[in-house]
Amino acid sequence: MDIEKISNLIKTKRKEKGLTQEELAQKINVTEKAISRWETGRGTPDISLLVPLSEELGISVTEMLKGKEDKKEEKNILEIVDYIDITKKKKNKYVIPVITIVYGILLLLYLWYLRVDYNVDGHLKISYLGELVYNLFFMGVVFITNRFIANNYYDTIEDRERMNKVSYIMIFVIYMIMIFNMTIFARYLNGYSYNLIPFKTILGYWAFPDLHNILVNIFGNIVIVMPIQFLVIKIFDIKEFKKCIIIDFLLVLLIETLQLITHAGVFDIDDMILNLIGMSIMYAITTGKHQVLYKYKELILTSLLSLVFIFVLFEGLSLYHFGDIPTTIVLIRIVISFIVVESIIYSIYHLIKNKIKRRIKD
Repeated sequence: MDIEKISNLIKTKRKEKGLTQEELAQKINVTEKAISRWETGRGTPDISLLVPLSEELGISVTEMLKGKEDKKEEKNILEIVDYIDITKKKKNKYVIPVITIVYGILLLLYLWYLRVDYNVDGHLKISYLGELVYNLFFMGVVFITNRFIANNYYDTIEDRERMNKVSYIMIFVIYMIMIFNMTIFARYLNGYSYNLIPFKTILGYWAFPDLHNILVNIFGNIVIVMPIQFLVIKIFDIKEFKKCIIIDFLLVLLIETLQLITHAGVFDIDDMILNLIGMSIMYAITTGKHQVLYKYKELILTSLLSLVFIFVLFEGLSLYHFGDIPTTIVLIRIVISFIVVESIIYSIYHLIKNKIKRRIKD
């Protein structure tokens, strides 16, 4: 069996039918990348796709396996058996070693991170920034690895969606570990502290403006929970706003309650309000329920990322401290920094996006 002949036949027959890769992919419910892999010989159709693919191309399964048209050719079970063996070897040649090595290393690194973070002497070894960077690294590796596997070893849309769900579940677990560590395990207060008056804390921050308080306690409370909303929607396929907001409320209530009873922080109704605002924004962006937010979702998400970068990179500099410098000057510097950083991040995002699109078309 010649894989090159099979790939050439698929490409030739597709063009004869006047179909693009995207159109053929839609007809047999696979990804456009799958068609590209088959036509370049970097992959082969799954056994379950041979019949629908051959029907769309107007050839028999046997002709496809032979890599040439021969109307007199009869079905040969040996060809099919041989094809199954070859496709299995090609799919399993790299995917199992890749998964084993990547996730083995990731597990060891995560165990090391937990050992350092939850040290026995009770002193915090990793800062909140370090906490965020470490967990983003782990989540990024999971997402990239699973996306690589889905793109290169799974053809059907259903298989890719299942692989994506695995990614979301793993990322959700890692993210929740980070959230509970940052809000509960990494802190301790003497006595109980709570605020049940809505907007009391928020108005207090604006009454005495401080960049750190505004970014961490207002902006931070909005942004930190937005990924949770996205993951809940993707994992549980919940699209109704009422169900999402109930789950969101119970989750943030659990976190605030645990902070109170464990002396880890303040039970603050304002934190819950800001959390729910962030989750509602992410709900609208993810589901497309709000047309304006959905239309500009890329700009909104990159803007949020830009604000995080500004805080991470510049928060410690005196250039951005209220009190030391007039408030107007500080705000102007923040706006200029945001425009510069957002321009860079937005440009990088679109460069990567366009490169992926061109690669798929090729």
